[in-house]
Amino acid sequence: MGWRRWGDWLTGRPGLKRLAAVYLTSALICAAVTAATSAAFVDLHVYRAGASAVLHGQGLYGVRFWGLPFTYPPFAAVALTPFAVVPWWLAVALMMAANIAAAPVMFYLALRLRPVAGWLARQDAARLAVGAAVVAIWLEPAFTTFAFGQVNILLTVLVLADLVIPEESWFKGIATGVAAGIKLIPLIFIVYLAVTRRVRAATVAAGAFAATIAIGYAATPAASRYFYGDLNFVRSSRVGRLSNDWNQSLLGAVARDLGHEPGSLWLIAVFVVGLVGVALAAQAGRRGDDATGYCLCAITALLVTPISWTHHWVLALPALLLAALAAWRRRVAEPRQAKAWLVAIGVLAIIGWSGIARLEPRMAPARELHLSPIWLAASQVYVVAGLAVLLLASLAYVRQKMARRQSPPSRADESANPRPQRHLIGQAARAAPAHGGTPPERPGGES
Repeated sequence: MGWRRWGDWLTGRPGLKRLAAVYLTSALICAAVTAATSAAFVDLHVYRAGASAVLHGQGLYGVRFWGLPFTYPPFAAVALTPFAVVPWWLAVALMMAANIAAAPVMFYLALRLRPVAGWLARQDAARLAVGAAVVAIWLEPAFTTFAFGQVNILLTVLVLADLVIPEESWFKGIATGVAAGIKLIPLIFIVYLAVTRRVRAATVAAGAFAATIAIGYAATPAASRYFYGDLNFVRSSRVGRLSNDWNQSLLGAVARDLGHEPGSLWLIAVFVVGLVGVALAAQAGRRGDDATGYCLCAITALLVTPISWTHHWVLALPALLLAALAAWRRRVAEPRQAKAWLVAIGVLAIIGWSGIARLEPRMAPARELHLSPIWLAASQVYVVAGLAVLLLASLAYVRQKMARRQSPPSRADESANPRPQRHLIGQAARAAPAHGGTPPERPGGES
């Protein structure tokens, strides 16, 4: 089938329905494959154990399944109680159906972030989102989310939905606060709302997060005092071993590199990486580039949190799609740069499909700090990729500053081109629209 025939096959509502059928087929095959893995929906078992403990007044943080403890905030156990009151087979079916439905929604919402929303019509964004989901669910973070029965895709949808909601909406911030109440990683997006001067939304998000704490205290006071009152939420030892190669955080990578836990040196590294990541995200968000802001916040959060299991990196999957779309739009204006970006994204996709970060044979905990050079490199591919993105974003920002100092714009230029976008994603807004696309959004404008 030629490219034109493919284009005809994918256009309009019939094309969207065909893509949806392809996605559903891919997702069902993925579900069948994950059901046959050794993961055995183990995290869903842990969710059910925690929810059951809350329902029966048992100690939440004393429950175990296969030796795995419940490590999430108390509100997570409350929110997940529906999975504990239904038969196991139904709980699996519900979680799998929720993840299958949420994956294309996650990509669609990413494509409605500013300024990307101005590049594509809604129907084009829907087709691209479904098409991306066909292959993205086979990437290791999404595949293991399916296999473990995790909620990471659902939390990503909540965060993205909050960023897409119009600024004037009184509901903006609620979904982010709820997501942070289930897992703490989305807390960075409350900071993002605040530093991008969306004070009302940040306040609402903080209030929603506080409400999740209050609900947790009401449902299980002892567990809430243990988690928040005793500051156990900052102790990574309750979650798992830092040296585990499935831990794709900066702390995990440094521990494996040094052969021991880094101690206070990690705090310095986290402070620097966190400050740089949030500052770059804030600079992008203030200029109306929530696409770049989201990507940088997601990557920063995954790097600085003490433990980021590989399935947590689902939060960063929309960044691959957004970066690929931006590079594709620059293929005429800057062909070499666009090709380099597309190749880099392709390499990351191959790494994701290979699951190399989880291929290392299981070994005794002591040996995880003394890996061979090959396995040491494989054990931190996500961390290296995340740090590379922050480095490139920093270099782009420095180049932008230097260019402004060397050639200060005249007042006439400033009035004609206010605050031009020069971010990783926002750069593509300056490209000419592709065939059949919509004109790029004016920098800093509303979507």
